Amino acid sequence: MGLNRIVIGFIFNLLVLHISGFAQSNYPVSGTVLIRDGKVTKTSLMVQSGSGEVKVPVDINGNFLTYLKWDTNYKLYFSKIGYVTKCVEFSTQLPSSVSKNTIYPYEILVELFPMFPDVDTMFFKNPVARIHYSEEINDFDYDLDYQLTVKRKLEEIKKKYQNWLIQKSKDDSRTISSSLKKNPKEEVVRYQKNVETSKSITAVVPKTTVARKPTVKKEENPFGVPPLKSYYPEGKTVESFQLQGKTVVRIIMKKGPYQKAYFEVKHNWGGQYYFVQESPTYYRSISKYNFDKSVR
Repeated sequence: MGLNRIVIGFIFNLLVLHISGFAQSNYPVSGTVLIRDGKVTKTSLMVQSGSGEVKVPVDINGNFLTYLKWDTNYKLYFSKIGYVTKCVEFSTQLPSSVSKNTIYPYEILVELFPMFPDVDTMFFKNPVARIHYSEEINDFDYDLDYQLTVKRKLEEIKKKYQNWLIQKSKDDSRTISSSLKKNPKEEVVRYQKNVETSKSITAVVPKTTVARKPTVKKEENPFGVPPLKSYYPEGKTVESFQLQGKTVVRIIMKKGPYQKAYFEVKHNWGGQYYFVQESPTYYRSISKYNFDKSVR
């Protein structure tokens, strides 16, 4: 009996050491790929580094999980046939004084939108985001200077895409109207079939990640709090909101031209969560440790 305990204890210790060693040499990065006006099926993620290229599975909900080696520079390519490919640079390099155990897993949200005439494909040869270690928050974070430049360009491209959709809808309507004049009976049947097909497509959309897009857009105000003010003073501003079933504390940290909003959400049932606003449409869950460190 004593020998069995020793053997079991030895195996258990080996397992713990193996898991610990894996965590020390690999950093988990997960996330979700959203497909605008389409389904997430056949979406691809390729992770490139100096040592080669690895294909990472993306599930039917657009979720993925990969493990990056420490002290390595990576490029994550998100792609789908007929859609604009996006690249995210991710550096896992840390200062020698920083313990890997203090860095929490990272989560990325990427949206792909369809190719369309006049889209600036040369722009997308560059990364849409650069992520690296930030001493300010003791965590990985976006390169803010680079992100501001990219954000302006992305907004221009998205606006062009919306304008193209509007024009395409008008052109399609003219085509249907012209066809009806030439052969009313035949085209009415075609039109009815088109409408039925459109309705059936609309009916299945909620089963895809596209259906969650309104929720993502709503993340500009996901906790039910008032929107950010147009101006905040330098330093730290604390705002507290008593809402139905929860209390939300929003802390705005402003330093020069940059500012970030952090959220502490306390539910009446006892749950307590922390978030940082990465962009106008994306909030990332963070640990209490990183929250407290960031809002000191």
